[in-house]
Amino acid sequence: MRKLLKYAFAIFTLSFNSYSQDYSDSIKKNWKFFTLNHKTKATVIEHIPNSVLCGTFAFASITIVKTTKGKTFRVLNLCSLEKYVANTEINIVPSKTPLFDVLFPSKYPVSIDNQQIDYNQTIQDTTWGIIETKT
Repeated sequence: MRKLLKYAFAIFTLSFNSYSQDYSDSIKKNWKFFTLNHKTKATVIEHIPNSVLCGTFAFASITIVKTTKGKTFRVLNLCSLEKYVANTEINIVPSKTPLFDVLFPSKYPVSIDNQQIDYNQTIQDTTWGIIETKT
């Protein structure tokens, strides 16, 4: 029985790795990570929420934003279940890159106005941040 549990746990763990930041098909190696240096105002273009609370595994949502200065990039928001709709004004607070594997949602490409948009191809600048709604 113990051997069966060990094998089941190993298979379960390996199945999560297939969606981690290192192995996922939806997470492209061409993302260019940068560090956000200060709180930034932006508008949500597309948000792909995380649907699971962090616990044994860490999860992050993916949000494509456009700043007031016109820069468009991807924000990875760790352990947040918030959902944002397009055109929502937000603040992005800088956050450090986690030192552990993080799992991401895999909903790509998205469709806007019946046009398929693959943000993995069109948006490469990526940063870690904490998203706050503007008040």
